[in-house]
Amino acid sequence: MAGIGFELRKLFDKTGLVNKLKAFSYSSIVTIGPMLACILLVLAVQVILIGNDIAFMDRELFIACTVYAFTFSYVFSNLLTMFITRSVSDFIYLGYVDALLPSFYGCIIVNYIIGAVPALIFLSVTGLTFAIKVALFTLYMILITIWNMNIFISAMKNVRFISYAFVTGAAVALLLVLAVVHFLDHANMIANILFAMDIGFAVTAGMLLFQIERFFRTGKKMLPSFSFFAYLRKYPSLIAIGALSAVGLYSHQFIQWFGSAGQMVGGYFRMAPEYDIAVFYSFISAVPTMILFTVTLETAFYPQFKAYYSAILTRGSILDIDKAKRSIYQVISQQLSIIMGVQLFFSIMAIAMGIRFLPLIGFTSAQIDVYNILVMAFYAYIIFNVTVLILLYFDDRKGVLFLSAAFLVLNTFFTIISVALREQGFSFFMASFITLLLTLARLIYLMRNLNYYTFSAQPLIAREYDNRYTRMLKSSQEE
Repeated sequence: MAGIGFELRKLFDKTGLVNKLKAFSYSSIVTIGPMLACILLVLAVQVILIGNDIAFMDRELFIACTVYAFTFSYVFSNLLTMFITRSVSDFIYLGYVDALLPSFYGCIIVNYIIGAVPALIFLSVTGLTFAIKVALFTLYMILITIWNMNIFISAMKNVRFISYAFVTGAAVALLLVLAVVHFLDHANMIANILFAMDIGFAVTAGMLLFQIERFFRTGKKMLPSFSFFAYLRKYPSLIAIGALSAVGLYSHQFIQWFGSAGQMVGGYFRMAPEYDIAVFYSFISAVPTMILFTVTLETAFYPQFKAYYSAILTRGSILDIDKAKRSIYQVISQQLSIIMGVQLFFSIMAIAMGIRFLPLIGFTSAQIDVYNILVMAFYAYIIFNVTVLILLYFDDRKGVLFLSAAFLVLNTFFTIISVALREQGFSFFMASFITLLLTLARLIYLMRNLNYYTFSAQPLIAREYDNRYTRMLKSSQEE
């Protein structure tokens, strides 16, 4: 993500309110495009459905379909996200540029297989109409595609085109939803709305695919689509981290679905509607940190990170190395403090706005209480997530694996207790807060012992991983 972070930083460096707003808009779309597009689309469609007096059960079914498509597309695609990101970074560093585009198609194929099987099994046992099944499955698979595209578009520098892709897709979807509501038979309303969203997200995916093809195609002989498997034995922990992180994020919701607050929505979807909608709105409060991390922390941190390892590789003196180490520590402390402060401001604003305006859309006082707790839970979670990414910069995979597992275990344990006590929200806060403390402790420990991890904790002889894909990569570079 650092590549696109530098481009966004250039936009933020420009003076003037218009330029600042433009930069913030671009960074919002680029860093959390799929998430933001789905959230805003669901909100807009809900407003359209309510404004046109669409039946409550139809609105509930629409929400259930989009929540399931969004949630499970993220969970299954996240299994390979960190592994593919690291593999792509290694390809770029080692000069295996011919492997990037094939790896893009390869990871999509693998994620299609991983994601399609459980989706088809689920749809086969539901009594949804065939049209809804097709529309829902299509939306789910397109979202998997876009999640995978996000890995590769982060290496591209055409910020404006990427932004236009998401904006255009969302606009197409909204226009089609309006057309469906006003001009088509309401008997197949939900299926038609889902198809409209399919087309909108497909437009986004098509525009991103065009840019990815244009950026990564080298004109040379294509390498195998599964070239990233060259590092499967080298980075298996990243796959585990991706799985634990995704399941950990949603585990509190999954457990609540089967608690006293859970119910069947639309006759086929297990959900806890009141809790899920509180999670939905509280999650929006964490958006500023996702953007700020890309724009400030990565672009401010990376030069210091590079300076430290450059001092080592160029055999700098111990004084130079210690000076670079102190610079890393200072920039991390400074930027984390800024991010915590900014996120705290937005979290407080989200709580105040929620207390004032959420009752207008039907929130009860109990839901407001849950929402307020969840806002602070996402504050802790998003800072924990940012700190984990910093640890991964230093290749602390063992530490991050432990922290990801700890978060999943804590979130699951506290939520089970909460369900037994008929309480909501506080379990996610406790899990996020405790894991954040553990993560900060790990970061401090790592920074204090950075020289040890760099010089002494590494193997004396670098292990070479040999398989058919590594041999293909090496031979492609020799040609």
